Amino acid sequence: MNGLNVNLKIGQKIDVIQDGITFVSKIQDINENFLLIDVPVAGNRYFIAHHGRVIEFYVPNEKDVTKCRAIILGKKRENNIEMLVLSLPEVIEKVQRREFFRLPITMEIKYSILPQDKRYFDLKDVPALYYKQLHKGLTVDISGGGIKILTKEKAPSGNNVLLLLTIPHEVMILASVVRTEDVDNKNFKLALKYENIDEKTRDSIIKFIFNKMREQLKLLK
Repeated sequence: MNGLNVNLKIGQKIDVIQDGITFVSKIQDINENFLLIDVPVAGNRYFIAHHGRVIEFYVPNEKDVTKCRAIILGKKRENNIEMLVLSLPEVIEKVQRREFFRLPITMEIKYSILPQDKRYFDLKDVPALYYKQLHKGLTVDISGGGIKILTKEKAPSGNNVLLLLTIPHEVMILASVVRTEDVDNKNFKLALKYENIDEKTRDSIIKFIFNKMREQLKLLK
């Protein structure tokens, strides 16, 4: 038991994310044995459901999003509506709403890894020299709270990184390394969190994510 719980209600919307695609569903019934939901759908594409399959879904609330796990017990049809029967969910974690909307995307980004022996807390504290020493990298995914990028350089946890992101206008962001993964002998994946980002910039990033998600849904129709 992780001590977390979630309040589920009939009519509540939930999101099932698979392969970077968000499938939308709604809770139709709850009892002490199972949960009944609409078959999740993204545009005109239906979620592929198999008996016994474990699925993870997200329950958005005003302040946070609860990630849950359940087992597909079967299917049920009422009034010509196909529904899924799920086991009562196990709560995995709660995340901030800004972290929930994480978009897998590959696009060019410019970055500069700042000196390891110096901590920066605001963009204005970063010397102008590093704004002129930006290298090209690629994004892996992006959210309102952080970003993953592919680089040619390794950086330790806590190290500051200067980012220039085009979404589609250019925004400069100060970030810090959460972890580094070796991809191969020449490339590294840096998981970064934004540092002291202003809400206007964060809102621009989230708007960019929503726009890209809408573009993905149009391709499915």
